[in-house]
Amino acid sequence: MTSFSELLQQGSSNLWLFIPSALLLGALHGLEPGHSKTMMAAFIVAIRGTVAQAVLLGV
Repeated sequence: MTSFSELLQQGSSNLWLFIPSALLLGALHGLEPGHSKTMMAAFIVAIRGTVAQAVLLGV
């Protein structure tokens, strides 16, 4: 099996791997502490938002 660093060196021929990896890493990064989850929760409370709006904001 090819290592991840070798895949990176091959460039755009492995774009099928880079885009999903970037989306996954970005989503995981957003779940880390300090990424405005408290501010988003306060926003939903302030506007008296619905559960659907909260889910949409979370997505």
